[in-house]
Amino acid sequence: MSETGDAAGQNASRFASQAGTTLIEALVVVAITTMVALIGFPRMQQGLLTLAQRQTVSVVAARLRQARAEALRRDTPIVFAIAPDGRAYGASDGGLAQAPVGVSLTTPSGPGGRILFHGDGSSSGGAVWVSAGRRTIAVLIGSPGGDVAIGPG
Repeated sequence: MSETGDAAGQNASRFASQAGTTLIEALVVVAITTMVALIGFPRMQQGLLTLAQRQTVSVVAARLRQARAEALRRDTPIVFAIAPDGRAYGASDGGLAQAPVGVSLTTPSGPGGRILFHGDGSSSGGAVWVSAGRRTIAVLIGSPGGDVAIGPG
């Protein structure tokens, strides 16, 4: 064969070996990315659950303060209640709100607990526990003052 034929043959075999290496490299990158995603996903899921719990704590505290303010404004009792399944909550003067998936609410008296705000601003007192996974945060309601505070968690 001529010199040009030999050179062309060498170039063709060199390009063929480089193309195969590129495919293997791409498969390795995909495998590593998949393993990192599988390791990171549970942590991301727990982080999202924690954020949902914190948001629920803030909303419950705001709804409790709103119920107390409404009792004062109307000079009539307002009841804040939690559904027996712990997935919904609300005051007697408004609709029920649903807790996010994975978040549940309860009171010291158990599921379906109630907190009463009187027309003078006082309350029956108590706590609403917002749980997600193994973590629980308390929303505390003072008696007789009706003050609402978020506990440690």
